[in-house]
Amino acid sequence: MVDKESRRKPTQERSKKRVDAILNAAKSLIVEKGSAQLKIHEIAARANVTPASIYQYFPSKNAITLALAQNTFDSNFSSLSETLPSMTNKEDSCKVLRELIEEYYQAYLNDPAMMDIWVSVSADKSMDSLDLEDSRRHAALICDCIKHFYDQKFWGEISRISFLLSHMSGSVVRMAISVGNDEGRTLVNSFKKLINPASIDSMLFAEVKA
Repeated sequence: MVDKESRRKPTQERSKKRVDAILNAAKSLIVEKGSAQLKIHEIAARANVTPASIYQYFPSKNAITLALAQNTFDSNFSSLSETLPSMTNKEDSCKVLRELIEEYYQAYLNDPAMMDIWVSVSADKSMDSLDLEDSRRHAALICDCIKHFYDQKFWGEISRISFLLSHMSGSVVRMAISVGNDEGRTLVNSFKKLINPASIDSMLFAEVKA
């Protein structure tokens, strides 16, 4: 059975530009009015396309917001992965991980539409899949930061711990955005303090003993 939210992927350059125009128009309207007020005819007018053109690529408004979420995840991941430095010890690695969390937090702060988009589609199972996929990608970054400082026999456990930390990071950042700047800043700082060699060793060796 075909997923009702599946969309046609553009292949030609002209089609890609049209899809980009649709997504940019939708995002600007979300910033102005919020996801709940998003209307296909308004997106079409701002993107200078017809509503029928939008439905060629997106079967619903929800499909548009899911695409916007995916674009943001992809952009954040590319930015973070391209800036990873070389690490020489565990403390350096944990410092890099704390910086990744901070950059992720700043990405949400600098993208006023993203939290609105997240809330709009958070009940959608497709969003769960996107979120888990994004967590797995970031988990690979975390694992690569720290695994070389441990014997290879621990790498499987490190991978699982990295997945847990990655998903927790996303949850903490969205929680921080939802409660406001002052409390949010405190929550992010508190979570970053958990990312240190002693905490990782504690999780790792407790996992191994279990």
